[in-house]
Amino acid sequence: MKTSIKISLAFVVGCLVSNAPFVLSDASNPNEALSNAIAVAMAKVDKYNDDRENAELDKLPNILDCQNMDWMKNCSELNRNAKKNPQAPMRMIGKNGVEFNFQPGTPSAVINLQLNQTPEAAAELVSYMDKTWGEYHKSADLYKMAMWKNGDLKNIKGLDAATEKAAEVKYIDTDNVSMSVFVESTCPVCEKQLQILSNVQQKYPKLKIKIFQLDGDREAFTKHVTQRGLTGRVLSREERISLQKLGVTSWPISWIDNTKVNRRKSIVGNRTLRQLEDHFQAMTYIQPEKKGA
Repeated sequence: MKTSIKISLAFVVGCLVSNAPFVLSDASNPNEALSNAIAVAMAKVDKYNDDRENAELDKLPNILDCQNMDWMKNCSELNRNAKKNPQAPMRMIGKNGVEFNFQPGTPSAVINLQLNQTPEAAAELVSYMDKTWGEYHKSADLYKMAMWKNGDLKNIKGLDAATEKAAEVKYIDTDNVSMSVFVESTCPVCEKQLQILSNVQQKYPKLKIKIFQLDGDREAFTKHVTQRGLTGRVLSREERISLQKLGVTSWPISWIDNTKVNRRKSIVGNRTLRQLEDHFQAMTYIQPEKKGA
């Protein structure tokens, strides 16, 4: 029970006790009279608390535009409930009796049009969208002007700067880090990966990348591998069987090795140049595996 209720009830009960002869003299059942008095006092306290809470809620921005939704009899009550529980969805019934659920943040103009399908409601929504888009553009223009006035930023970079940074050559330990890629000549995904690997090889000419073709089509190897500036060879039947035992059953599959620390990372499927750079750098800085781990 709230402190304010306790104080009020204590006051009421105290008055009843101090005036007991007068109260009890007019009551056929003293207990009933006392209970009624306490109930009335509690009702008054509850009403006072409700009125005070509603007054505070009314100070908050309206979630529902009740002035333009006068057809909804309990709009004010729904508006207050929405303010009390801003994260809760609103369940409403339109003029035709169909129930709708609106997620938090749904504009009043949208709700009004959905529930009160009239030309006026549609016009209100169009006006609302036009005004809000206008405000968004104003904010965007102000932000853009502030960016221009500020000049070069420390952390936020433009597209040109981001492109330039992405094109930078990253540090890769090419003496110890190498890559083995297993492909199949009729695999379209493999061909796409080979083109990316060709770009990687051009950017990092000292990086050892070896391509191993699982089938015996040497003409395809020349076309897809050699002519792209990559090196490797066609595997024999015995080598293919051995690889299958090692788990190479899908392609393209890539092994990135760091021979210095004897660590390997296996990658299945395609990766972009940027993703491969990240993997190469990760294997550059990887530490030896702890014994007993």
